Formats: sequence, structure tokens, C-alpha cells
Amino acid sequence: MTDPHDARIARAVLGFLLEPGDQQLAQLLAAHGPVDGCRLLASGEVSFTPRRELSGWTADQMWDAAEASAETAAGTSGSGRVVIPDDEHWPVGLDDARDWAPVCLWVSGPGWIPQPQQSVTVVGARACTAYGEHVASDLASGLADQGRTLVTSNGFGVDRAVLRAGMVAEGHPVAVLPCGLDELRSDDQAVLAGQLGDAGLLMTAFAPGAQPTRARAELSRLYLAVLTAGTVVVEASLRGLALGVASEALRRGRVVMAVPGPITSAASTGCHRLLRDHPQVRPVTSVPEILTDLRGAFTPVWPRPEVTDAGPA
Repeated sequence: MTDPHDARIARAVLGFLLEPGDQQLAQLLAAHGPVDGCRLLASGEVSFTPRRELSGWTADQMWDAAEASAETAAGTSGSGRVVIPDDEHWPVGLDDARDWAPVCLWVSGPGWIPQPQQSVTVVGARACTAYGEHVASDLASGLADQGRTLVTSNGFGVDRAVLRAGMVAEGHPVAVLPCGLDELRSDDQAVLAGQLGDAGLLMTAFAPGAQPTRARAELSRLYLAVLTAGTVVVEASLRGLALGVASEALRRGRVVMAVPGPITSAASTGCHRLLRDHPQVRPVTSVPEILTDLRGAFTPVWPRPEVTDAGPA
């Protein structure tokens, strides 16, 4: 069995060099495991396409930066630490992402890494109404009081209300980022990140320096959907993150719930579309209804493989 420290560094190096969901990376891990896979890339025996920020770098520059970043984050505690599938607290819901699952996670903050049975994803409209913000805050506070870990994005509107209410309730909410921990651009996002660093958790599948892109946002939707047993949508447009998360959750057998709103409100159009088009989507208006729908909800779509140095069994 590989030294866990070596496996952590190897996965952090691979995560620094390549995108999560890279199919060549998935095949490399399946065939060789992280340590030997990393050696094959380093020796040049296996070629690879580095993530976009590294284009134009020399091989020496890439490997020096990757190894320095990995060594910095190799500890299992502290800010910017790396979590890997061998860790006891790895979020098992990510296994349902299969080949799109991240090779490792970068996390920061004192919050708990979400496990499906104890957590719920709450997402909604970026341009939410006062009604949507109030409902999101109320539900988030109640769910946190019931011991549920709240998972959402670092976006604005409903998602921001969920994070703030979760922190007030001392529920240690989790923000899933579509970029590296160091790539929160706006002052507002930086302030929120600082607050979560003290009272919640920032979590990302993307290495330091990875900037937000459309492809990374789409992967983050998948991760938001599979991390927890169910997703609650509080207001949503017909396009955007919230319905994308709900679609991924439905595709992977998770419980999806939607909060109805006024039929005259454009902000509730997405919720009403979910309820009309998908009979399995549950209308919810309270914390007890959400908890009832989540009861016994999580069954992994795929059995978790046994991870060894040779890769999944």
C-alpha cells in the first residue's frame, strides 16, 4: 500500500496539472493509481494536456510549480489543505460523478466536509426577489438547526442568503467553488470567503490558480448535485445554475425539491417548470417537508470501488 502522504502529494500534483474530469487522467488512475500514474507523467512515458492556465509553460516550470503547490497543501489540517479519496472524510457522494470525479479536493475552513446522509444542497436564482431571499434564509436556518450541512455555490442571490443564514445558525455551510481557492475575484466574494474560512468551508476540485470558466461551472453543478442526498431549489430562472444542479441531481437519482412561488413572478418560473415537467420533483414549503423527503433518500448510484495503489478494484 502506498504511503498516504505520497498518495496525497501525487493526487495534488495531478490535480494541479490536469482538469478534473480529464478522461485520460481517469484512465491513468484506474490503470496505475495516483503514485505510479504521476511517475509515468513525470518521466514522459505518458503524454498529457495540461489545464489551460499552464499552456505555454515548460515542463520544468509545470512540475516545479505542481510539486511546490502539492507540498504546501499536503497536510490534513489548516488552510488550503488537500483531501483525497483515501481519507476517511472524503465526500462519498462524489463517487457518483464516476470519471468526472475530482482527483482531490482543496478545502479551507473549519466546517465539515459534506456526507450525503447529513447534508442538503440549496440553490436558487442569482437575481432573487425579497421573497426568495427570505425563504432561502428561513429554510437554511431551520435545516442548520436540525443538524444538516448546507451545500451551495459561492454565487449571489439565493445561494449567498443560504451561506449567510447557515453561518448565523452556526451550521458551518459549504460553498463549492468553480475555481481555485485563490481565484475569488470580487471584493464581496473575498469577504464572504474570509467569513466561511472562520465559520464554514470553501471546497473546490480546481487547483490554485484555476480561473472560473464555463466548463468548470458545469462541473461544479455536477458536484453540487451529487455531494448531498437531495437538492432544494428556491427560485430559479429557466437558465442558470439552479436548474442545472437540479437536472444533474435527477439524472443521478437524488431527491429534488422545489419551493413554489407566485405564478406572477418570473423568478419562480424555473421551480414551476421543474414541478410540471418532472413528477418526481417534490414541492416543499417548510423544513419538516424537506426532512421528510430526504429520509432514507441516499443510495449510491454506483458502488464505491476499493481504492488501492493499483487503482480502483
